[in-house]
Amino acid sequence: VVALFFNVWSIWLAVDDGTFAAATVAGHGLQVVSLQAMGVAGAVALLGMLLLLPAQWRDAGPVVAGNRAVTWGQAARLLHWSSAVLMLCALPMGLFVTVLPQGAIRAEFRDGHIGVGLAVLALLIARLAWQAASRGPASPGLAARINKWLLYALLLALPLTGLALSGDMLGVPLPATIAAPAARLGHQGLSALFIAAFAAHAGAVIWHHFARREPLIRRMLR
Repeated sequence: VVALFFNVWSIWLAVDDGTFAAATVAGHGLQVVSLQAMGVAGAVALLGMLLLLPAQWRDAGPVVAGNRAVTWGQAARLLHWSSAVLMLCALPMGLFVTVLPQGAIRAEFRDGHIGVGLAVLALLIARLAWQAASRGPASPGLAARINKWLLYALLLALPLTGLALSGDMLGVPLPATIAAPAARLGHQGLSALFIAAFAAHAGAVIWHHFARREPLIRRMLR
């Protein structure tokens, strides 16, 4: 909730102080529209979380650390939601890097974006290791299973293509393995694919919860 609030607030500030207007003039209109759309989506998601989460915690029993066949354990939930929060921060930060002019603020967003990406990669490795050691609930269908592994693949590919694009890892130079234009195109394309997969994941959970009355969301909440 806090991460969503600050994302929405930063996008609103960029609208208010003329940053987006200047970026549009400079030819970054598509990125600006994407950021504004993220701001609207973030505000809707923030409102939804504030309205729905209290009901999910009501009359909840204790949660153990390990996974079970019908529910995810506390460790898996922590890794899942930490990854989600970091990606909600990484996506708008990356777009800000494309629209901000060269300078100290842009460099701070870039370094922060790289740091968050590395954290996402570390969390992915921890999630996969924990799921191998403690099996959790099965996906509710083939489409959900495909989408789950697509999201995992994207959480791996995005940080790697981002590092190839940046040419360094938090100040440490990296060997040039992929040409910058190819790395940029791949990173941006994968980001768009991640947004689509993430929206499909969230939409399916909402559909199961409200349309089919299957509270799948409780498996990842208290």
